[in-house]
Amino acid sequence: MNGNPIYHAIALAAGTLLVLPLPLAVLAGWTPRGLRGRRLAARPHAWAVLCFYTLMPLNAVPRMLDASADTVMACMVLGFVCIAAAVGCFIQAECTARRADPEQVA
Repeated sequence: MNGNPIYHAIALAAGTLLVLPLPLAVLAGWTPRGLRGRRLAARPHAWAVLCFYTLMPLNAVPRMLDASADTVMACMVLGFVCIAAAVGCFIQAECTARRADPEQVA
């Protein structure tokens, strides 16, 4: 049911290398060029991406360990909580950006 654990490990490693460095750099204080005018909104964006990143291990690790279907389903439901948290972070980022620059409202 869970497939080959090697494929899940490769996907988790690739996802970690591609997704994790940018939000960690933003949380450490670096701001990407595209968000320099919205510096206050960069941190909530980084938290949102980290919330989306947690979906990767939540999906891969139980399958790599050949967990039961109930455990895999519970981790999938927990993934929806992470998605809701990411949406909340994106909304917070937008509200923060609009408060910082009221002329930005279009």
